[in-house]
Amino acid sequence: MIVSEEFLGKARSAFDLNEYEIKTWTALLSRGESTAGELAEISTVPRSRVYDILESLTSKGYVLKKNATPIRYKTVSPEEALKAAKKNAFRNADTKSAELEKIKSSDAFRDLDKFYKQGSEQIKTEVVGLIKGRKNLHAQLKAMVSEAKKTVVIVSTSNGLARKGRVLQAELKKAKDKGVSVKVLSSAESLPEELKGMAELRKHKSSTRFVIVDDKAVLFMMDDDKDVHEAYDTGIVVNSGFFAKGFEHLFSNHWEKM
Repeated sequence: MIVSEEFLGKARSAFDLNEYEIKTWTALLSRGESTAGELAEISTVPRSRVYDILESLTSKGYVLKKNATPIRYKTVSPEEALKAAKKNAFRNADTKSAELEKIKSSDAFRDLDKFYKQGSEQIKTEVVGLIKGRKNLHAQLKAMVSEAKKTVVIVSTSNGLARKGRVLQAELKKAKDKGVSVKVLSSAESLPEELKGMAELRKHKSSTRFVIVDDKAVLFMMDDDKDVHEAYDTGIVVNSGFFAKGFEHLFSNHWEKM
């Protein structure tokens, strides 16, 4: 039987069979019904393996075994084989899913989870590093404000405050609804419309820009926003209670004197 390797490869992949299985099955397809010995001759599969291969194909639903002497094998149609392949795929998926579910209770999984959590806690206590680009800075601010539980301090220029009003409106509203105190120090004459009713504003002429959340995290910008393109606007985020409390203390002293 001459069958191209390309054809065997495609059929093997489609029906999830190994090399000997696809050779034996296609040989049987060409005969309709045959003995193991005959299939070994026309498929080039070693005779010692043909019996095991035929048993495997039978269990998968591609071949029927007829009680005779010698035992004869009959193939199902390709359409029936495809139906069997679908059933096998679902069965294998269910089995794999059950095996994966069992992993959750294993020592190995608990160790992996422990490594992850310990690593996450370590990262939270360190300087995350530079954040470049205003879009990335705004994404960081959203994440910080969404986790606020007590206080949010915003020190910004007039233009910077307007941007933050547009970007942080939803997060600040949720924070305010949770009872979070929002204080704003800015050169702006008034709060942007998006922040009215959410924050307390006091005037400040400096071009300094930073945000403090819950005495835990600080994000401060490196440049005056009027001197830097938004793509190069850069900030440093620090997740350190000691550092944040120091900033908060300086801010509070200045706030009370205003």
